[in-house]
Amino acid sequence: MEGLERRIPIKTIFLILFFLIWSNTAFAKPTAGPAEEELIRFSLWATLEAYPEAGEIIDINNPYAHPINRLKEIAPFFIEGMVCGWSFTYTPSDKTRNVEEFFEFKPLREYPNLESTIKYTEPWIEENKLQCWIEFRCPPHLTAWRNTWKTLGYQRISGRGQGKLVEGFDGIHQAASTALKEAVREYARGITKNKPKEITGEVLLTGLPSIGLKSGRYIVDLDFFLNVSRIVNYTVF
Repeated sequence: MEGLERRIPIKTIFLILFFLIWSNTAFAKPTAGPAEEELIRFSLWATLEAYPEAGEIIDINNPYAHPINRLKEIAPFFIEGMVCGWSFTYTPSDKTRNVEEFFEFKPLREYPNLESTIKYTEPWIEENKLQCWIEFRCPPHLTAWRNTWKTLGYQRISGRGQGKLVEGFDGIHQAASTALKEAVREYARGITKNKPKEITGEVLLTGLPSIGLKSGRYIVDLDFFLNVSRIVNYTVF
């Protein structure tokens, strides 16, 4: 057994393990698709370490299970933002009125079985991270819907957010939420003289998500198309 392990490259062993663990999901080499479908493709990573704070536990029999599971949470989340969009509600904090900041967002459209249509390809390890390419073929009706955002001339906004690495997917979600909130807040500052009571609207994630790592935190930069549904102003101080 020891001789056999020396003859098989570590990379090959990893790829075998990766395939076996991920055999219940779409896992394949990049393939050509119908011309009417739009291919969304970007790289994604997850750290190899497990964090008990995030409920992650290392399985010695499947050492790559937890970074794979994290990738399978992160990928659908960002693809949802790209093809379904998010609706949001934002209430800026206002100390003079004793109003606390409130922000939430949720899917704008539903896409049943989104997770099962995503492909994870060409895995590799770099700087203690499991990395791979994410592929999703957008169906024609959503491709057409995405194109309307481009042709209608919606405002483009950008934001950056941070989230704790030890919180796993929750850290990514928090970073994305903050990035969206900051983007909306900066937009509101540019069009309103006074702080609004509430802003509601819709966004579509455009471009590809940028996810960095610094001092134990995710750094997420996102770009959006913005459609503001309503801005409610304070009528009485």
